[in-house]
Amino acid sequence: MAIRHLLLIAALTAAPSVAAQSKAPAAAPNTVKMDLAAADAIRSMLDGTFDEGHIAMLQALGHQQAVAATCTGFEIDPKAFSNEFDLVYDDSSGKPRSLDSSQRTELERKATLALGMAFGAQIAISANDHQAFCQAASEERSSGKAAHLIWAK
Repeated sequence: MAIRHLLLIAALTAAPSVAAQSKAPAAAPNTVKMDLAAADAIRSMLDGTFDEGHIAMLQALGHQQAVAATCTGFEIDPKAFSNEFDLVYDDSSGKPRSLDSSQRTELERKATLALGMAFGAQIAISANDHQAFCQAASEERSSGKAAHLIWAK
């Protein structure tokens, strides 16, 4: 009986109070809100021209370019950038799209605008805590798990 009593006391003192449980969850950091807002704006602007894979790729390129522009020790490999950006010419299954010159121009315009939006958003995000931004990029690069890697090795 004494052990049950001690376990109950331990459980009650470890559990958050009812008042603490009713509080709203902590708000997302501003940098997360900024990144989500930029992603929403990019999706809206692209208006179905690209699938989620294309959007993620353009955001990854914009992020890596922002890192290279603001953090020491990072450079863009032009060939890797070109290879990745050229994915905009493929459909969601990886096959080349059939485009006339005006369609190609419109596709490039939208992809370039999305890339610029992603780059600008990442520059703004880096300004919140530049040291943490660059540290996170270093960890990202060393993890070997970065998607659409265009940083020079």
